[in-house]
Amino acid sequence: MKILAISCSPSRGRNSDTMLDSFILGMREVSGIEVEKIYLEDVHINSYRFENSKDPEEGEKDFKKLVSKIANDISGLVIATPTYNFSVPAHLKNFIDRIRFIALDLTQRNKFGQPVGKLHNLKTYFLVSGGTPNWAEHILFFAFPAFWLRALFLYFGAKVMGAFYSGDIRTFENKKILDKCFKKGKKYAIRVLKGNSQGMLENIFFRPPTRD
Repeated sequence: MKILAISCSPSRGRNSDTMLDSFILGMREVSGIEVEKIYLEDVHINSYRFENSKDPEEGEKDFKKLVSKIANDISGLVIATPTYNFSVPAHLKNFIDRIRFIALDLTQRNKFGQPVGKLHNLKTYFLVSGGTPNWAEHILFFAFPAFWLRALFLYFGAKVMGAFYSGDIRTFENKKILDKCFKKGKKYAIRVLKGNSQGMLENIFFRPPTRD
């Protein structure tokens, strides 16, 4: 099975990027799993607007390949991101806005009036770094990217297998945290390979109604 790992930090070799590298090492311990890592900043993506809401534009060849891969070729998607002002880097937010045409079926609505998610092929996991201590993130979890990303991809119809946050500003050299990422990567890959369902939390996760 193929898993795509996307590093969304513009600072390579720092916290979330290093977390992802350790997570990938764990995934590669599992026979039958193929992992590809990309840097999102290497993919040219124009800013979202109505005119490009349905397809990649001319000149977005790498973005076109990326969305085709997400929609058709992979079983797992891992996103690693830093926390910027309680949110994510602008290019990750733009990427998420732009993939709407593969993520949502706007011609169908569920009982809440929401568009129906289409990314049923994906089992997702999220790695997030930040400067807020872990204990504070646990209390205010709804204000941080790990919560938003999980809710968002559930809305897109994907299965969410978990998320891991590190509040250590020097995560990139914290062996204890990186070892945790390694173990979590291995566990995630096993679950993807076995076709396991998402966790209990994700099964009861509230997805607020939205309208296009």
